[in-house]
Amino acid sequence: MLSMTGFGKAEYSSKVGVFTVEMSSVNNRFLEISIRLPRQFSSMELSLRDLIKTKLNRGKIHVFVNFDEPDGSPSRYPINIEAAETYYHQLQKLRKKLKLTGEVSVKDLLVLPEIATASAISEPDEVIWKALSKVADKALNGLVRMRTNEGKAMAADLTARIHNIERLNAEVQKSSRAAVEAYREKLTKKVEDLLGSAVADQVRLETEVALMAERTDISEECTRLESHAAQFKRNLKKTGPIGKKLNFILQEMNREANTIAAKCSEIEISRLAISIKEDIEKLREQVQNVE
Repeated sequence: MLSMTGFGKAEYSSKVGVFTVEMSSVNNRFLEISIRLPRQFSSMELSLRDLIKTKLNRGKIHVFVNFDEPDGSPSRYPINIEAAETYYHQLQKLRKKLKLTGEVSVKDLLVLPEIATASAISEPDEVIWKALSKVADKALNGLVRMRTNEGKAMAADLTARIHNIERLNAEVQKSSRAAVEAYREKLTKKVEDLLGSAVADQVRLETEVALMAERTDISEECTRLESHAAQFKRNLKKTGPIGKKLNFILQEMNREANTIAAKCSEIEISRLAISIKEDIEKLREQVQNVE
């Protein structure tokens, strides 16, 4: 089981330059990938997305790619000579037309747009992608490792809580059986107090007890709750995306817990039902971060 929260970072130095890739992820209903690439590598965004999709299925993924050319590279600080010449002639015409003093300097030209252009990589895309994909895959593996480790911790907590729900559900069933007998005794005593020494109508008494038992019967709800808990545990052991399925199972468990609480007025059963609902709510919060 994978969490949807994680971080991975990797750096790779090649003959082209130094690539640094950072990847982070948070929970999301679907797989949403946001990539920031240097402009000269924009054509590789689709390939980078495809690489991420091979290992991640859900989550909001942020990817940041940085590239530094070697210090001695002649294209590290490129100057657009043609643009500088065009600007120079235009500025000279402007100076004469407005009768301005002074001369156009290199300093004046360097602050103008397009004079210092982005580095142009002379290597073919295949060479660039080989280096970029290597470092991206390394960062992606780091992200997956963190998501896996957090997923293991979450699985342990989810398992402990589902076991507690099973224990509480067993107590509910036990208390439910005892509640019927307690109601019989309470009703019998009440009738005897009212009639005194007169003989109570046992048939009518048993009919009232049977109606009460039918009205407050929660055996089906407890059975379904037990079945959902077992299904939840089975899914925790599966590989691949399970977050959406776990969330659906918890919705059904919450429905059964609500019905149990609504049917029974006994204080002990109400207390147990509230505890079950509390654990289910905590499980639902955790599951929102499961891939």
